[in-house]
Amino acid sequence: MGYLRYPSYYPQFRCTASACTHNCCLAGWEIDIDDETLAYYQQVSGACGDRLRTHIALPSEEQAAHIILDEQGRCPFLDSHNLCDIYTKLGAEHLCQICTEHPRYYDWFSGGTEAGVGLCCEAAAELILQKTGIPTLETVPDDGFEPEEISEEARAAECELFRMRDELFHIIKTEPHLPLDERMNRLYSAAARMQAACDAWMFPDTAQTAPVRDWADAFWQPEQLNRLLDCFHALEINDSTWRGLLCRTKAQLPELLRHRQAFLSFYQEYLYEYEQLLIYFLYRHFMGARCDGAVCGRVNFALISTCMIQLLDIQSWLADGCLPHARQIDLCRRYSEEIEYDEDNTETLYLYPVL
Repeated sequence: MGYLRYPSYYPQFRCTASACTHNCCLAGWEIDIDDETLAYYQQVSGACGDRLRTHIALPSEEQAAHIILDEQGRCPFLDSHNLCDIYTKLGAEHLCQICTEHPRYYDWFSGGTEAGVGLCCEAAAELILQKTGIPTLETVPDDGFEPEEISEEARAAECELFRMRDELFHIIKTEPHLPLDERMNRLYSAAARMQAACDAWMFPDTAQTAPVRDWADAFWQPEQLNRLLDCFHALEINDSTWRGLLCRTKAQLPELLRHRQAFLSFYQEYLYEYEQLLIYFLYRHFMGARCDGAVCGRVNFALISTCMIQLLDIQSWLADGCLPHARQIDLCRRYSEEIEYDEDNTETLYLYPVL
């Protein structure tokens, strides 16, 4: 028996389907089809089966089987109300795995599984940003989990990374009177110490401890943000409106930085959202360090992601004179869609040096 661990809000997630203002079926993403579902689709008879096979690209050496989107990037199985014909005609059990699970994500460990919902979905973003205090992690038994046989050394490393992540969570949760920038500095300082410990363990002959400066002070410098925005421009971009948002943000950067403190005062009642974002990014990404040892890079990614969303918030606030909740949800969704759901983009930012 294993465990299933998830944030306390995870069971509350419900897809809002056609009521969603940014239906994920309209996002233009490639929709891969798992082998079991493909085998079923190939056996469906009649007009429904013919339609399925017309709009499915079979697997090749270069690509998995996937649904062929129309010229507008729209799934061909959506009806005029943006409802899924596969769902209504064949049943939810015959959706491909990605359509069934999205925006849920999973990470498998030696003793169990961690699950969550991705920020790219507005219904999930509502849960992630809600004002309920820092979310706790719930753990329940998972009878269906088959434990993986790994070495004692790998198991010890996994446990140590869980301990490190708990320590990072503790820095965010404790001393809420401290400004968020100060807690970010402490997060990075802790991550640098953790990285040095990992390097000493993994590469004892070459490990060195780098000097640590205040992360937030370094991040909010004009030269730093210009370089970072150039980096974001160079990443793969899914939606052209994202490129336009980055361009406007860079063009207004001096003004945005001058007005940051005024924005933080204006948004004082909602600054907890950035704490929730930090928790989300650390929960989702930190444990990937067990594969490459990049502890500091993943903490850096969480810090960059949270502060980039804040920078976009400032830009929107200055442009409109306000920052409605729906706009905040949309900015978080856009960031996640463009960055978290492109592996090359996340890998680039894991390596991006702020300090």
